[in-house]
Amino acid sequence: MTAVLLAGGEPVRPADGGDRIGVGPWARWLASAVVPDEGSARAERGRELARRGAVASVAVAPGAVTARVASSSGSEYVVSLSTPPIPPEAWSDAVRAASARPHLDGGLAGTEQSLHLAHLLETELREPLVPPTRAVTTSCTCPDRERSTVCKHVAALAFAVADAIDGDPSLVLHWRGCRPVEPPASRNGNPWRAGPLPAPQPPRALPPGAVVKRLGRSGIRVGGRDLAEALEPAYRAFSASA
Repeated sequence: MTAVLLAGGEPVRPADGGDRIGVGPWARWLASAVVPDEGSARAERGRELARRGAVASVAVAPGAVTARVASSSGSEYVVSLSTPPIPPEAWSDAVRAASARPHLDGGLAGTEQSLHLAHLLETELREPLVPPTRAVTTSCTCPDRERSTVCKHVAALAFAVADAIDGDPSLVLHWRGCRPVEPPASRNGNPWRAGPLPAPQPPRALPPGAVVKRLGRSGIRVGGRDLAEALEPAYRAFSASA
């Protein structure tokens, strides 16, 4: 999976609203995981930076979100939010579970911030969709990082990404290393559109003469034997020469 560049690398600017940025559950969980104290002064300065468009070059890749954040003084810092991706086997289990649970379709496709999918991953598969604070590693090149684990630039990136998730929930799946999955053709609104084809299995070698045996006796006699029996030595010879 390649990185997704938000807004073509241009500043990501959340809309002006209340004190909180991010409305849906996935967006809220990410914001609060990165910025546990959203009422702090640093969190407020982060919101101000995000709203004025200080967060740019936001790239979402499996396991990491990176960006450049401009400070109020004009300096620019490199910021990241990192967490281990969800194991592929856990995501495969979630996709298999969806075949009997249509309410998971929107979450698996990344078109809605599904509470049902988050519940399945955390309670049944022991893999939270949005990791808790302890599982998120943040970094910033600003000097304020020496005094706080959550500087205003880290907060600004978290709020900018939370706002982006409200517009495109699949960003969470991408960050967690999970490829969005379309619902089966019977549930995607288009009965003529099938899902992705499974990977082909490797060819299985057949013993010499297997095709002749599968076809059975022909009823044609050659030298007192049925044609199928007469051809077996030829197939063995072809196989040996190959």
